[in-house]
Amino acid sequence: MCLVHTKLGYVKGERHSGYDCFKGIPYAKPPIGALRFLHAHPIDQWQGVLDATQWSDVPIQPHNSLERFFAVTDHQYTQNEDCLYLNIWRPNRKVTRPLPVIIYIYGGSFLNGHSAQDLYQPHEMVKQEDVIVVTMNYRIGALGFLDWSTVNSDWDKNNGLSDQICAIQWVHQYIEAFGGHPNHISLMGQSAGAMSIEALLRISSVRPLIKNAILLSGILKMDSLEDGNQKAHEFSALKTKHLGARDFETLSSSEMLFLMEKHQEHYGKSKGLELLYQPIETEHIDSTYHNVRIPILLSITKSEGDIYIANEHKRLPPAQFQAVIQRAGLKVPQESEIQTAQQQRDFITTYYFKKPFQNLYETLSQYTTVWTYEFTWAHPTHPDFATPYHILDVIFWMGRLDILTAHGAYVSDHDKQLSRHMMRKLCHFVQTGKF
Repeated sequence: MCLVHTKLGYVKGERHSGYDCFKGIPYAKPPIGALRFLHAHPIDQWQGVLDATQWSDVPIQPHNSLERFFAVTDHQYTQNEDCLYLNIWRPNRKVTRPLPVIIYIYGGSFLNGHSAQDLYQPHEMVKQEDVIVVTMNYRIGALGFLDWSTVNSDWDKNNGLSDQICAIQWVHQYIEAFGGHPNHISLMGQSAGAMSIEALLRISSVRPLIKNAILLSGILKMDSLEDGNQKAHEFSALKTKHLGARDFETLSSSEMLFLMEKHQEHYGKSKGLELLYQPIETEHIDSTYHNVRIPILLSITKSEGDIYIANEHKRLPPAQFQAVIQRAGLKVPQESEIQTAQQQRDFITTYYFKKPFQNLYETLSQYTTVWTYEFTWAHPTHPDFATPYHILDVIFWMGRLDILTAHGAYVSDHDKQLSRHMMRKLCHFVQTGKF
């Protein structure tokens, strides 16, 4: 057990060999009741000692088979709209200076994910490096990224982004009590987490709090105000069709999830390529990166698309694949070019990741220093890890090679060295801005 005194009150965490862990610290008021469709409100002081030894509940979301795949335990997490909590990992060896802080933002297509997933528990990193890592939950799906201001002018849009901002502000204000440097905060995220950071860096109130950023496999393309308006009207129409003329305030969490599923059905299957919910353009988010002046690390995997179309049974019918591509604003290929699973995988890797990655690099390089990294590791014998697909690199960045072992994959000394090297390079970048 370890005890920390913050300006909000005392926090009791867990002491382990080489690191301390604090779970389920509230950073915002519960987004329920009158706050359900509003931006995050900072948390108030608490009385007594906050028990930070148990995971909080996680955001409501549909089932996600990838969560179980990237896990070493079979823990079942309770879903709850009261989900705005963060977790802190720190080394417990003696250090003589405040440590740099990484805030990690999970991905999941803005529809899935939470901070308690095994993949995002970075104890190996903080045991090896002089760094503090913070993870947090944020609202996802319709509650996080539908334009609720279209439904009711007193409500807000981009609520999930507001949660992330509130968590960043919390870390800036209170991390010093945990041994962290309040002015040395790095943002790190993968997929939708990276996209979130791209939006956050274009918000003037957030930029001064961030020292540098690490963006893994995520290129942001925000919904326009018109897109957001249309999706909100669709969601309202589905509510009326399936649940009647009830107010949104009266709907249960399960009813909200039901409507999200119906909304997804409205667009059809897209293998996760189409983001139904995502950040929406507003006057508070710059239209360009011209004010971004911090060092950026951009990373990508060699075969990003392989996770979306795993085999021939998983491929989309060419006409359906074309429809998804068309809605994404990409040049639509001929059916003969996307007939096979491999063709579809290669198209996704090239046009959803590598070309946008290059464009983002060229854009950001006009304003700041940008470093790039490509992850090319693949397991020599295990079929589940045969190519370097989307999200596989996070196992190595986080030092979670036990996930490979849980699938029966042999982990070599080279694999261990690679993960240690990636964590070392990452934390060197966090400390110095150089990769």
